[in-house]
Amino acid sequence: MAKKLEKLEQCTEFRTFRFRIQAFSNGYREFIEREAGMTEQVVSKQQLRNYLHQQRYISRYNEDGKKAKSKGHHVWNVEAKKMSRNTWWFKEFLRRIASGPPKAVIGVPYEWARLFGIRRLTDATDCGIVVIASYYQGKEVHHLKTNFTIHVVPHTPTTTVYMS
Repeated sequence: MAKKLEKLEQCTEFRTFRFRIQAFSNGYREFIEREAGMTEQVVSKQQLRNYLHQQRYISRYNEDGKKAKSKGHHVWNVEAKKMSRNTWWFKEFLRRIASGPPKAVIGVPYEWARLFGIRRLTDATDCGIVVIASYYQGKEVHHLKTNFTIHVVPHTPTTTVYMS
């Protein structure tokens, strides 16, 4: 354990910390009860969890857009790096559309995050796509928008099969 803490002290990059949602929420509940005197009658568990989920430094999702899990439990991710002995710098979590689509190969089934099909035409051309994602943060609706181009390439078999 001492070696891990020493390594953490020397790290100058952002590091991801994973917290089980229930444990983190319970710890925060104890903190606000102790520091502010706010009991569960004043702020319910659900209100507290919604408040924490809306914080801009907590991410519930992995890079691939799926809910983060650790050992079967849903977790929240917080990225931080140590600046000095008692100072930490937290990285803001920004929602984004994870990645662009792969190239489409003529005659080969194509699939990318709910978009699928087969380009059968030999003279098929590149295709522009606008992706708009809407999500709720609390009661507020937010929108993400990005443009992608699906590049269409001719089918070239990687191996040649000879029939005798």
